[in-house]
Amino acid sequence: MLRRDPVARTMLGAISLSSVGVGIHTLAMGQLLYDRTGSPGAFALILTLQGLAAFCVLPLCGPLVDAVSSRWVYALCGLGRAAAVLLIVVLATLPGTSAVPAMVAVAVLLAVFDNVERSALFKLTAHHVDEAHIARFNSMIGVAFQAGALTGMALLGLILTWGTAEHALLVDVVMSVACAGAVARVRLTANEDNPPLSARLLGTAVAGTVGEWRRMLGRYRRYRSVFLMILLCAGDFVFAHALSTLVVPLVDSRYGGRGGYIAALEATFAVGMISASFFTRRLVAQRLLPLWLLGQAAAAVLLAASDTAAVHFLAFFLAGFANLNSLTWLLTTLQQRASDGDKAKMASLRLLAIGLGTAALMPVIGRSATVSPAAGFWSLTAVMVLFAAGGAWVARTYRAEPEELDAAAAVPGADGVPEAAAAATGAARLPGGPEGPAGESAVAAPSAPAVPEPSRTASAAACAEPAAPAGGPGPR
Repeated sequence: MLRRDPVARTMLGAISLSSVGVGIHTLAMGQLLYDRTGSPGAFALILTLQGLAAFCVLPLCGPLVDAVSSRWVYALCGLGRAAAVLLIVVLATLPGTSAVPAMVAVAVLLAVFDNVERSALFKLTAHHVDEAHIARFNSMIGVAFQAGALTGMALLGLILTWGTAEHALLVDVVMSVACAGAVARVRLTANEDNPPLSARLLGTAVAGTVGEWRRMLGRYRRYRSVFLMILLCAGDFVFAHALSTLVVPLVDSRYGGRGGYIAALEATFAVGMISASFFTRRLVAQRLLPLWLLGQAAAAVLLAASDTAAVHFLAFFLAGFANLNSLTWLLTTLQQRASDGDKAKMASLRLLAIGLGTAALMPVIGRSATVSPAAGFWSLTAVMVLFAAGGAWVARTYRAEPEELDAAAAVPGADGVPEAAAAATGAARLPGGPEGPAGESAVAAPSAPAVPEPSRTASAAACAEPAAPAGGPGPR
């Protein structure tokens, strides 16, 4: 049970706190820049530049986070984020538009802290959350984020009634500091085997970045399904971003632009995610991955083909329900598939795939939406069907073989996985692959012993198988 795992409890509480700040920040920053410039273009520029900043920092942050304590990286990123938002508030006191370029630059810096923080969370979860309920924890991350972001957006309305956007951003500062303090105090029982932190260690990690990536990619090059899973991670995020983008023209064309419908539909998506979190043991499974990706495509079809409010709310509920299940299986499987020294690098690959997928596919969906909201939803349907085809291939072919990968890591200069590694280590063939019942579970502890015949591992029995604004599938 998650409530008996102190690390899981603390991290979910910290994520909830920071997500309240994110929900406030997203709308308050847009309001602040619109008041200063009279155009939504400034905030759109920030989003674009934040994406570019993520591309620059992610290749470096994986090896760096793997080399140091994930807890302290996460806490320091929270403090860095608080300092950056506080600087934006100070700049906002300057009159006119003179401070806008500086505010944009500081807001872009937030992307650096956010993406390093997500890599640290990926590593911390993989090392310190009990594997018997790691899938449940991953699903609850999405729930905590959605609940926090929606709370923040609701709180923003109250703050703006008596104050300003700058006052709202100060609440974001407080939440970030509280999150960092909670994580810094959490007691970790597992050992990440990190050497003592020093300037020399950090310099070596940066200098060896290229070699670290070559080593990791060489070890996984025989496992095409792993790389496909990394790419599939983009599907859930593209879908959530597209819903948040298309809900505005949908409400404008079919509900007279009444903003209450936007909030209600976004909240319904969050309710779908929260509902799915109660069934992770049965629904977060390898064999069901293509079903959940197709479920998101089906939700887009309902939104494209119907003008009925009940159908729209049903579609948003289905979208959230399916989104959480597919996201949770992919996140959990990649966490447990990555070797101990590759957790943060795997997180970086996942985030890079999400960024690339968003950059490549969102313009296509956006151009379709200029024709009509229905055209936008039809293009989203086509995108998700493509991801579902990839999910079907993964569901049929993926096998978890962490012992083979660890054996390869033990061989100096190894680029791939020797054929004899499985025999030398007694590598287990887990359920969900060709040697076990398809999809019963592909999640297992990296140190799981060999099993002579298909059977559920402890984590599989428990699991049966992620920082964004509300409507997204969890911390992006």
